Amino acid sequence: MRNVARNERRAEIVNQRLIESGITPRFRGCTFDTFIADDQAKRTALERCRRYAEEFDAVMQEGRSQLLLGNLGTGKTHLASAIVQSVIREFTASALLTTASEIARAVKATFAKSSRLSERDVLDELAGVDLLVIDEVGVQVSTGDFGPGLLHEVIDRRYQQVLPTIVISNVTLEDLPRFIGDRALDRLRQGSSRLVRFTWDSARRDA
Repeated sequence: MRNVARNERRAEIVNQRLIESGITPRFRGCTFDTFIADDQAKRTALERCRRYAEEFDAVMQEGRSQLLLGNLGTGKTHLASAIVQSVIREFTASALLTTASEIARAVKATFAKSSRLSERDVLDELAGVDLLVIDEVGVQVSTGDFGPGLLHEVIDRRYQQVLPTIVISNVTLEDLPRFIGDRALDRLRQGSSRLVRFTWDSARRDA
């Protein structure tokens, strides 16, 4: 009976964390198995992302981050969604997939007098999950006036707590510091962290 109750409780936690993961309906069906890896570059990206999820105990111990960089429509968010769902299901981890613009909007909303949340509340939430995925880094420059400082603070707070962060962007590695700062990029690349490049053409062009 105890095992049944324990399994039921675990299933409830997993389900709730999947609901709170920030994965939109479009990407909920994205898994490693549904990623079409029809050439070596795609197979390499798939394997690195799959291994990241499978080794999540070690990822947590090391605070191992990951960069997914490359062209539009190449499956970066697909694989990030697969990672998030995998670590929730297999490790009962807490994980959040959000965008740089959503972070900026959430912080900006705290400036309103009617807000019940403070900027610190938002940053604490981002710093508190086991895995944070920040998508569309480089797009936020068109939506706000925070500059790289906000994302730097988010990344640095997680670094100090030895918590892993995945950053997704269409910009090059050389341009990334414009949006997160040099120090944040250094934080993301320390230790056994990996850069995964998505160098192929967009699949959306064939749609």
